[in-house]
Amino acid sequence: MTVEEKLNLITRNCEEILTKDELTALLQSGEKLRHYIGFEISGKVHLGTGLISMGKVADFLKAGVECNVFLADWHTYINNKLDGNWKHIIMVARDYFQEAMEASLECFGVKSGAVNFILASDLYKNTRHWQNLMEVSKNVNLARVRRSITIAGKKEGEAIDFATLIYPPLQVADIFTLGVNLAQAAIDQRKAHVIARQIAKKLTISPLLNQKGQKIAPVACHQNFVLSLAKPAFWPIDKKMDKDTFATAFKMAKSKPNAAIFVHDSPEAIREKVGKAFCPPEVNFNPVLNWARYLIFWGEDKGELRVSRLAKFGGNKTYYSYRELEQDYAHGQLHPQDLKTAVADWLIVKLAPARKRFEKDRPKKGLAFLEKITALRQSPEPSPRRG
Repeated sequence: MTVEEKLNLITRNCEEILTKDELTALLQSGEKLRHYIGFEISGKVHLGTGLISMGKVADFLKAGVECNVFLADWHTYINNKLDGNWKHIIMVARDYFQEAMEASLECFGVKSGAVNFILASDLYKNTRHWQNLMEVSKNVNLARVRRSITIAGKKEGEAIDFATLIYPPLQVADIFTLGVNLAQAAIDQRKAHVIARQIAKKLTISPLLNQKGQKIAPVACHQNFVLSLAKPAFWPIDKKMDKDTFATAFKMAKSKPNAAIFVHDSPEAIREKVGKAFCPPEVNFNPVLNWARYLIFWGEDKGELRVSRLAKFGGNKTYYSYRELEQDYAHGQLHPQDLKTAVADWLIVKLAPARKRFEKDRPKKGLAFLEKITALRQSPEPSPRRG
């Protein structure tokens, strides 16, 4: 495979690469690319994680990259996900989350074992991670950390506990403890990657080194993300909105199950959720078109989406170009309901391997356990007894 072919695989369907020139230089030098993407352990795995993130991992594997999925249990605890219950976090990480990630990879033809799954607790025990955390912290000021808490889903300026301030440097330190030169995430994690890149050549404990022994900064790959199916709280959209606000407000969230598709959802659930999706007549900020663009056409113009409809409504049509799909929709030649049906049909087929995996014993039990503890957290407190 040529450098150009590898570069295309790594960078396609990405919003940003920091930087493409550095990535090209690594590929041209024959440098071994070691990748990671980290996830908090919280809730069911939706398409943003299962198809966008794991689809990019599949691209990296094709390009010869060593891929690692980081199960961030410490970060989950700091962010009080799963109520900060360590036992639940570890069980969900291994019995559900890893299974869901592997199920998602199977949707792209990737077999189990092709990707390394690393639990943060295991990594931190046998490495110099806490020294790395201290050195990262010494090279970033408090104001910068406060601005970076958005990576943990917090708003800058809101009241937080001190542990939340540890979250950004902890995430940055992960990159150097793992020794990865290719960090992947959605755009909402950009601030952590920028810090890592800016301080990389100042570090002495576990710096990233190239084959010549020179300190280098990690390349950051920021994937596109899929929009929530729900209508946004404020509409129409201010096109001048900053990236952090947009990502927080519009990306798919586990906490809104009717606005997200989970990788193990049944065909009936997929049809129902997509059928009720917000699908305005415009092409910008349209969740269903967004899914077609970034999931089906994979951020490129070429792909295939089949629309089935009665002859009186235009008859069946197969789109091989996203631009043609978008143009037809913009000019009213493709009805929103026909678009929804086509996207739902594609998802049902694409997610078939994931549904099949969740028929197996361990992932089925893992999902049942997650649903049980989630239900307990959401159930109302019993009324106090009166004497």
